[in-house]
Amino acid sequence: MMRRFLLIPVLLFNLVAISVFAISALALTFSGSVQAQARAIDDSVLTAPNAEITSAELRAAYLSNVPQYVVWPNESVRQQLTIGVLGNEAVYNQLISSPILPVRGLRIDVELLTRPSMASDVDILYIAPGASHQLNSAFNATRSRPILVVSEHSPVREEMMINLVSGAENRLAFQVNNERIQDSGLRSTLDLLTLRGNELELAVYARRAYQRLAELQTEYTELEDALTATQEENSQLLNRIQILEQTIRERDNVLRAQQGTLEDREQVMESQQSALRDLLTELDQQRQQILLREEQLRQIQQTLRQSESLLAAQQQELNEKEEQLRQKQVDSDELAERITANRNVLAVQQQQLRDQRNALDEQMALLESRERTIDRQRLYLWAIGAAFLIALILAFTTVVMFLNKRKTAGKLMFALDELHEAQDKLVESEKMAALGNLVAGVAHEVNTPLGVAITGTSMVNDRITVLKENLGQGNLTREQLSNFLERSSESLSLTQKNLSRVGALISNFKQIAVDQMVAEQREIDLGGYLEEVMSTLSIELRRAGIRYEIDIPKEIRMITIPGAMAQIITNLVTNSIRHAFTEPGGMLHLEAESVEGNQVRLQFSDNGAGMNNATLTQVFDPFFTTKRNEGGTGLGMSIVYNLVRQKLRGDISVKSELGKGTTFILRLPKNL
Repeated sequence: MMRRFLLIPVLLFNLVAISVFAISALALTFSGSVQAQARAIDDSVLTAPNAEITSAELRAAYLSNVPQYVVWPNESVRQQLTIGVLGNEAVYNQLISSPILPVRGLRIDVELLTRPSMASDVDILYIAPGASHQLNSAFNATRSRPILVVSEHSPVREEMMINLVSGAENRLAFQVNNERIQDSGLRSTLDLLTLRGNELELAVYARRAYQRLAELQTEYTELEDALTATQEENSQLLNRIQILEQTIRERDNVLRAQQGTLEDREQVMESQQSALRDLLTELDQQRQQILLREEQLRQIQQTLRQSESLLAAQQQELNEKEEQLRQKQVDSDELAERITANRNVLAVQQQQLRDQRNALDEQMALLESRERTIDRQRLYLWAIGAAFLIALILAFTTVVMFLNKRKTAGKLMFALDELHEAQDKLVESEKMAALGNLVAGVAHEVNTPLGVAITGTSMVNDRITVLKENLGQGNLTREQLSNFLERSSESLSLTQKNLSRVGALISNFKQIAVDQMVAEQREIDLGGYLEEVMSTLSIELRRAGIRYEIDIPKEIRMITIPGAMAQIITNLVTNSIRHAFTEPGGMLHLEAESVEGNQVRLQFSDNGAGMNNATLTQVFDPFFTTKRNEGGTGLGMSIVYNLVRQKLRGDISVKSELGKGTTFILRLPKNL
């Protein structure tokens, strides 16, 4: 029992020691952090605001002040203006480092642009020298839009609005093109010309002061939060100390009540009381340290108040500089008005001088013209007689030539009519030749599936005969019947597929044959129609060992002359078979897309032998061919050219390179 009683003071002593150690550590930690923050504040306050101004700060100050002197056409329905920076991230960082004051109630936002196409969403576009290669793209993206373009060292003078020029001692000069600004729908004031030199430096100092004010307000808020948290911790520690003291006093009273039992207990209690007194003394010292820390906090608060006073003084100085800037602007306005008045007077005087000079020139010209008139009248008398004689000779010659030309024109008209008739006959012969190839191809294509269908039906008939014999003899088994049904189903399915293919081929042949013989307009699905045309030419392509691909979207529909379209594709395929490929393994590719102007761009290409420059320049000439000894007429590509230009009202061009194939590009209207 005695040992348990003696353990209680020891535990209390350890608890108090641990609490005192924790309080001391927290107090020292807070003291160190507060002193560090105080030193940081003192250093920031002592930093000179008038450090050397960088070029990025000057440009950021110019861009943030330009909106005050330019008016946009739709400001009444807007809430913000956007500044876009292209090619200089340092200027962008300077613009976002401190807030930009609103202009005429409009908020100012800043964006960093990576390409000129993003400039259509901004109101002020700054193009840095690093993005000079993108000037033309940026001017094209901002043309006919109310966007103020601020360039730097721009070589493009006619598209320039405001052009910055770096001067000596880190100063900016600028060039203003008011006509270009007004053409874009913007309106600038005369104050725009005064934004230079000291005014920009004052604007930089103002931005620095606003930025420093925001930093000090943030630091002050953080210090207040830290002070509040420390005071709460101190309050909790003091409450804990009071609770411990109350516990110690209660234990002390218990010990005093039990003091009269044994002398050993008294000695123990005396030693414990001595330890408690030492502990209380140490607690008093900790209180003194806490009071000292609170005094340091009050000093820090006083330092913050001094910083605020210094900041207010700087704000007052800034206001004075802004007032000086406004006064300079007023003076510059008066100077600009005087300059304008002097220019007007000078213009009037120059106009008067020009009028006097013009009057003198007119008088001199009048005298000279009178002298020349007298000389001409002398010559006229001699020339009239000669001219009359020459006129008679020319009249006689003209009559003779007119009669000769009339006879020649009649002969030429007769020859032209014969030429048109020959051309029409050649086109018809080409149509019939293409139709003959079409018939041969379709006949071959139809024979193959018909042969498969006949074979399938004959096999079914043979199996039916065998089945009847087995049935008559009574030898028919379930397995034989099942095999018959399975094989008959396969044969009939194959027959149905091939007959369906025959029907599709005949339908395509009928449609294409009618289109080639009847030149009527109708709406077609371009991809589907070209599939039908190429399917009728497939026998010729397979015979030559040539494959083809068609890559045309399904949504492309045209109102055109299908017969002309079929004849064009047929002639192009025939031309590739005869001239582009000497060995099997070739490839034809057809692709199309919709383009502007309600047109279709159709491309026919092969990977054959290609053409040299001499052949390429004559490919559409009538009767030109590279294989005349092999039966070539030289009319196929000429007919294609005439069909595209006259029948379909389109255009055709060709690109080719030896060994790399040939590409024909057709631009045709969707609605003929």
